[in-house]
Amino acid sequence: MSFPGTSGWPGGSGYGSLVSGERDLVKSSYEAVGRGDVEGAMEALAPDAEWHESGVLPEPHVHRGRDAISAFLADFLAQWERFDQEIVEVVEAGDKVGVFIHLTATGRGSGAEVDTRYAHIWTMRDGLGVRVDAYYEEANAREALASA
Repeated sequence: MSFPGTSGWPGGSGYGSLVSGERDLVKSSYEAVGRGDVEGAMEALAPDAEWHESGVLPEPHVHRGRDAISAFLADFLAQWERFDQEIVEVVEAGDKVGVFIHLTATGRGSGAEVDTRYAHIWTMRDGLGVRVDAYYEEANAREALASA
């Protein structure tokens, strides 16, 4: 199983007030996922964090707590022979950080090639992510950040 690391962490943009350590923590979470280290990725999340999948999915789910989020990510990553996400842009807005991602991946078994873009909006509290919202339309993620 190969999980190349993430690359491309621009300096960020926006008008937020996040401290450098929080940005670095979010970055480290994506780097951990890129290595297939789900437990390492959990270090960026509060114990009671929530992960909200996009409403465009047939069965959008909310995963509550590190254990549930960890299980979700492990199951998700198991579907891919190759999974490479690149952080294209980071936008800060108040207590939120938007992470805009370019994903290329190859499905395990199917060999299906995926080349897509999506975004995650993190809500930070006390230095940890307390909520992650997934967006498959960049415009919707930017709209959510603008209203933050």
